[in-house]
Amino acid sequence: MSNSPTITPKIKFDAQNVIPIASLILVFMFGVNYFMAASPGPLERWLTNNCLMGVSASKAVETAFSYLKLAFSGNAAAIVPVQQAVIDFITFCFKSSFASLDVQQVAVNCFFMWAFGASLEQRIGAGRFFMVCMLGSSLPWVLAYYEVVSRDPIHCYYGPFFLFCVLVGASFVFPPEKKINTEWFKSSRGNIFAKPPEDDFASRYQFKPMLFLVLFIAYEAGMYFWVGKSYPILKNALILSGIGSIFIGYLAVSVIVWSATGSLKDGPMRLMCVKMYNDILRLDVGHETAVKGTAHALGLPPERVKEWIAKQKGKMSVS
Repeated sequence: MSNSPTITPKIKFDAQNVIPIASLILVFMFGVNYFMAASPGPLERWLTNNCLMGVSASKAVETAFSYLKLAFSGNAAAIVPVQQAVIDFITFCFKSSFASLDVQQVAVNCFFMWAFGASLEQRIGAGRFFMVCMLGSSLPWVLAYYEVVSRDPIHCYYGPFFLFCVLVGASFVFPPEKKINTEWFKSSRGNIFAKPPEDDFASRYQFKPMLFLVLFIAYEAGMYFWVGKSYPILKNALILSGIGSIFIGYLAVSVIVWSATGSLKDGPMRLMCVKMYNDILRLDVGHETAVKGTAHALGLPPERVKEWIAKQKGKMSVS
């Protein structure tokens, strides 16, 4: 009787073969926001409409806390000003996240939005991706506020640096798979007329972390010094808040992935069940046959397999 350890197959979440529509919408938002803000007018108007300014942000936060104290003391009418102050702060953050200074910057922002967003959206789905982006355009600005904005009434902060950092951190949840190039082997066997393999639909949006990460760091560093020299009043990046944004993105998508596994008690087994079911189903067999084969292989009741398969529908694709 063999005592060799059982090797557990590696679970991975498949990319969905759909067009990343949410990423396209956000790319479109960068363009729309720029053209709406590019109307002729004084620089002060652009700063007010497109930047998180220390004075405005501090006023909104102080208003929220002052009325919040009244609300806790029993004044129900104070809830309305608190809500309005929170909405004002979130509006500042959202508009600042999608602000671009010139045509070149909006073009690069659209590129990075697609580079970081399309692949991630393929993994977690459009709805979850949009939720991560909304989180990335608001929560990191809270970190920035407490890091420096609240004590800096002079500078104005703008740009999607924090949003992209969130997407970078989120993308690290799905490290790219290493693929072996077998074309040389085919040629060595005389298959010189072999048709080169075509990329599948999802590979068009594959995230290449090192390439885009290096480009992103180089670009943001260059922009930081260029903006600081050309427009001393503007700031487009903060290092500590950027690092915090990476952790926010990683944690947010890790929670999303965890939610796709079910409960802590049966999550790993459920993923294994769904994986085996999908593998059997790819053999061109019917649903019932795949359920029976999975149940027999894992020693589970067919009813439990059917239940887990049904619960996995609409969630992230497992293989």
